[in-house]
Amino acid sequence: MKKALALILVAVLAITAFTACKKKNKFNMSEVTSLSDLSGAIIAAQTETFHLDALKSQTSGVTVKEYPDFNALLLALNTGVINGYVAEEPTAYAVIAQNPELAYVPLVNNSTGFTATDSEAGIAVAFRSGSSYVATVNQILAGISEETRDKLMKQAATMSVNPDAALSEALALISSNTDTSNGTLRIAMECNYAPFNWAQTTDVNGAVKIANVDFYANGYDVQIARYIAAELGMALEIYMIDWNGLIPGLNSNDFDGIIAGMSPTAEREEAVDFTDCYYSSNLVIIYKK
Repeated sequence: MKKALALILVAVLAITAFTACKKKNKFNMSEVTSLSDLSGAIIAAQTETFHLDALKSQTSGVTVKEYPDFNALLLALNTGVINGYVAEEPTAYAVIAQNPELAYVPLVNNSTGFTATDSEAGIAVAFRSGSSYVATVNQILAGISEETRDKLMKQAATMSVNPDAALSEALALISSNTDTSNGTLRIAMECNYAPFNWAQTTDVNGAVKIANVDFYANGYDVQIARYIAAELGMALEIYMIDWNGLIPGLNSNDFDGIIAGMSPTAEREEAVDFTDCYYSSNLVIIYKK
């Protein structure tokens, strides 16, 4: 009898501990309105990004995890391994459009959200140190209005939901220059970071054939690359490269530039030169409802 009671007690304690563990791992992201509300949450970011650096240095009481790309982050979120992950707001638009069970905490940089400089919250084109492209591309970027940039981003978010479906309107950014006599501009990106860049099966909506895999690239970065190449009088080649290989590949002359939603952080500026930012966004946290 005593042995049976002891076994029952052990079972009850085990169930209680398991239940407590389950409760401990739950976190209500819908109640978060600022970084200070994240204590106790498990939040992730992509490896070797400002997102991850900010998450580690600007939050308290948060369990920080890192993953190599946004597909891995989304999988971790959907399987309950993490409570949320850091992304730019346009990324949240695209992800939520395809995953209606998700939502995001609308943090505002330097207010309710992460402290970030214009460079850290922005994305720029990277070239090898000392490249003559930087000044010329800055002039090209300066000619693109904020209105056009915002409209193009909204179009990119729409296209990313169904990449092989044609838009009902013309792209917001198209160069009238068709001369490509100045050679080829080789641009690298992940092709895995909607709405900035992704891979698709057709050339619809101005998608560009990827040189090293049998797919086409599209997204905000691709359209910016198309415009820059056209204005330079060059043909465009897109290369699909893992995030960690982008800067090493650039410095090995595997391609000419990077247009990949990359922030011009101080650490990266030690390795490459950046143009002015071609887009800037708030950092938000995507979570499962």
